[in-house]
Amino acid sequence: MDQSVHKELPALFALAHDHSDAGRIKFVEKLTEVFLAPNAALTSHETKLVDELIKELLKNGGQATRQALIQQFARAVEAPRELAMRVSVAPIELARPVLAANENLTDNDLIEIVEKQSTDHAAAIATRKQINEAVADALVTTGDVRIMHIVAENLGAKLSPRALSSLVDSARLTSFLQEPILARPELTPENAIRLYWWISREMRRETLARYGFGPNKLEISLGKATEEILASLLLKKEDDTAMYSLANWLQERGALTTQLLPQLLRMGHYRLFNITLSRLSQLELPLIDIINTSAGGRMMVVLCRAIGIEKGNFVSIFLMARGARKDEQIVHPRELSMALEAYDKLEPEMAKAMVECWRLDPTSIRQRSNEPTSIAATG
Repeated sequence: MDQSVHKELPALFALAHDHSDAGRIKFVEKLTEVFLAPNAALTSHETKLVDELIKELLKNGGQATRQALIQQFARAVEAPRELAMRVSVAPIELARPVLAANENLTDNDLIEIVEKQSTDHAAAIATRKQINEAVADALVTTGDVRIMHIVAENLGAKLSPRALSSLVDSARLTSFLQEPILARPELTPENAIRLYWWISREMRRETLARYGFGPNKLEISLGKATEEILASLLLKKEDDTAMYSLANWLQERGALTTQLLPQLLRMGHYRLFNITLSRLSQLELPLIDIINTSAGGRMMVVLCRAIGIEKGNFVSIFLMARGARKDEQIVHPRELSMALEAYDKLEPEMAKAMVECWRLDPTSIRQRSNEPTSIAATG
């Protein structure tokens, strides 16, 4: 190591024992003189000792001492690369100005710091006036939402297609990322439509005005978004709170339709299936629970006919809805045949009238739910 620096170490360690305010300030000056010496080359043991002294000052040195230390280290903002690197791995209170503004640090230096130091160090790098694509990629790859938000807001950061795609993916379920990403000049129509159904109605209006998606594209992207959110909440499919929230999400986007019902059953979303039936028919959820488990299934025929479920979807629903039962889950071919016959015989207007009666007098459903009446009697 540099001999001039080496000569300063005994005095430095002697000052460490002076706990007076004046002694602390003098210690800070001597410590930064050693640490920030341009030709300093401390051994690993000496580096460890100096680091421990710095951390001790930051933790227990008092406000005046900490402020003096921070001010001394701020001098390294324009320091040469080697010294800037030494400061950049110091505690974040000291490293932040250098990480945010030192222009001698290379992209490789910054990427190394992002990968090896704390998220606070990465967050400081994310505030730099200019950030090249490679560094932005490293910052986004951390997966830290706070860092991603800083990058998204920083218009001096150049985003690669990969980084932008990662930000869009994260923004779907992290609302405070959405606004800064939508403001990015790099945002393509393809990425905008991937994010479209995950943002608020007001944001959707603005995005539609900016990109002018065609109806078919919006419909296709809604189908993809619906499938993704249903899959993401499979582990919560028995959680009523989560399923009500999901139903609200789908309804607000116009996705809570009769066409969705078979998809819900195929994915095992039985609770959401009942909630959807409840909203489409305007019947209380407990009544739907009864209808879906009643013997014979004749009330399910009435309900499906009343809300306009097409015959093909009705067959899928009739066969798959049985999976929600804890006992009998297999539909006998004769039972399906009788259900189809009842479906064909029952006029939609009659079915709607019957459902309206159920709304007015729910006790009729409860009374009839356990009757062993054949489904063929319906109509």
